[in-house]
Order: sequence, then structure tokens, then C-alpha cells
Amino acid sequence: MRRTILVTGGTGTLGRELVRRLRQDPDAPRVLVLARTATITDAGASVVRGDLLARPRLGIDPASYDELRREVTHVVHCAAATRFTLPLEEARSVNVAGTRAVLELAAECRRLQGIACFSTVYVSGRRTGVFAESDCGDAGAGFVNSYEQSKAEMEELVRGAISQLPIVLFRLSTIIGDSRTGTVTGFNALHQALRLLYQGLVPMMPGEATTEIDLIPLDFAADASHALLRCMGQGVEAGHVYHLCAGHARSTAVGTLLDATMSAFTRHRPAWRRRTVERPAFADARTYELFVRSVEEAGNEVLLGATRAVQAMAWQLAYPKTFDDRRAAAMLDPLGIRAPAVLDYYPEIVRYCVETNWGTTA
Repeated sequence: MRRTILVTGGTGTLGRELVRRLRQDPDAPRVLVLARTATITDAGASVVRGDLLARPRLGIDPASYDELRREVTHVVHCAAATRFTLPLEEARSVNVAGTRAVLELAAECRRLQGIACFSTVYVSGRRTGVFAESDCGDAGAGFVNSYEQSKAEMEELVRGAISQLPIVLFRLSTIIGDSRTGTVTGFNALHQALRLLYQGLVPMMPGEATTEIDLIPLDFAADASHALLRCMGQGVEAGHVYHLCAGHARSTAVGTLLDATMSAFTRHRPAWRRRTVERPAFADARTYELFVRSVEEAGNEVLLGATRAVQAMAWQLAYPKTFDDRRAAAMLDPLGIRAPAVLDYYPEIVRYCVETNWGTTA
């Protein structure tokens, strides 16, 4: 039976790569992408006009909605509001209410075989230590930003539906670019922090230089997600969570990452060295809070804007943790799919950012 796969977020950074890989599957599935516009870059996929924020039925016209109910065998839910600085209710409207609407559609699909919902390892919030695939949420520790909280609430919704629907959760680490070329197609909070560091606007960061930071390349995230999707019902079982991350062995200390960043700045922009930008100092949470308060009181709009931009991501460094990916690795290792060590490709990411002025001249 030919698969019909509905993908939300198929025009996003990861979604585009997943759609391309799904289109190349040997069984030639029909791939449908939920999108607000009528065209997408992958000519082999078809567009279903709709929007996670639209009601009723995701804004899908009745005829198309009925067709989805008849034909869809798999739902791949990638769409999300990923900005860390969104008001919580705005993040919830996409990440929680939007997911609820997608699950309602999936529940009506007569041929449904599986649902893959994408989340983040940072639903762990302010927890510290090892965060396992079997762990859930912040365990009462709280969250660093609205993105983390809304995705944790999304997972609660999904867990409530698992007894009725064949759902698998994929938790992603931070995607930073292509490990082979350095190309960045989706600039996020980490890239923004790099840009501010390049401009000398990040004098202090919370945490310690030895804190591990978990980053993954886009090609690994797409390859791993695609492989697990193909294994749904054949080893990848409904109700399970899979961490797509670097893990302890392939992560790196944030101090080492900063050194690699500044070395790459100098290598690709020798004139940058003459600016004598110092590596940011690390501080405990209380000291960093005092620093932020002093910046706010000083009224330096440039530094204040930079500090606020970095804060939502940087605070995560104050809560050191590693991510256990044992279940995912058991499926992916035999297929030869493993995240490369961060420092093996990270300098190429920095090069791309510098040479394209963070995507403005790409």
C-alpha cells in the first residue's frame, strides 16, 4: 500500500530536508506539505493550503480535508514557533494548540499508521545532570524561555494522546548548519549570539567554561529523522521518545567552543584580531543577573539589546546537562548514522556566518 505522508513545517529548515529525503524513498510515497502558500521548493511534493493557527480544520478547505482523512497514512509534525523571545501565549498558540489541531486531524485519518512529532531536548528546562529519553519535562525546575515551556506543554498533550494514536516523539538538539559545507539555512539564537560576539557585545555569559554544549548539524538531523521515520513500526515503536543529539561523547565544553569561535573569526577575518575583542567572562547565575541589571540601569541601548538577545539562550548554560540518546543510537548506529563531534565541523559553520555576514550576502 502506497504511503501518503502529510508534513507540517515542510518549508522550514529541517522540514525541507525531510521532504526531499521522503521523496527519494524507494516506495515513492505521496508527500503532502501543509503550507500557507501554494508553492514550495520541492517540485515532487504537493501543497495542502493550511495554517497551524487557522480554525477550524487548520484552515484546510472541506474537500481537501476529506481527502486527507481518506488517504493519509503518516503525519510528520515538524512545524513549530521556535523563537525564544516570543510571549508564552503566542508560543503556545502554535506549539500546543497547533499540535492539538494536527492530532485531531490525524485521529480522523482512516488509514493512519503513524505520527512523528518533533520536539526539543530542552523540554528539560532548568534541570541539570543527565536527561534521558524516558524523562519528561522540567521536573519542577522551571524553564529558561517560552519555547522550552511551550514544547514541554506540547509533549504533555502528546503523551495524553498516545493511548489512542500511534505517536513517536523525536527530540532534537540545537541545529547549527550543514557539517559538510558549513551552510546555514536557518539562523537561530546561537548564530545571533555568534554575531554579537563578533561585534564585541557579549562581555559575560552565565555558567562555567567546562559546561557541555550539545549541537548537531542539519544533515545528521535530517538523515537520522528520515531513518527513524522509515523504521516506524519496525523497531521504532509508538509511545517512545528518541533523542537526536550529539550526546556526551560528541559534545564539547562551551569554553572550548568559544576558543574555536574566536580562532575561526581570526582565520577568516584577520582584521578582526586588531579589534582586540576579549573572550566573554563566565559568571555564576547571581553575578550574571547583577550584570544584566547593571546593563539595564546604564541605559546603553546597543549593549542592552545585545544582552537581551543572548539571554534567552545563554541562561541555558547556567543549567548544565547532557542528553542520553541510547534508544536512538540503538536504531541509528547499525545504519551508520551518528552525529559528528561538534568541533569537527563547527569552524565551517563560523566561516559561513562570517563570509556571508550571517546570511545577508549569501
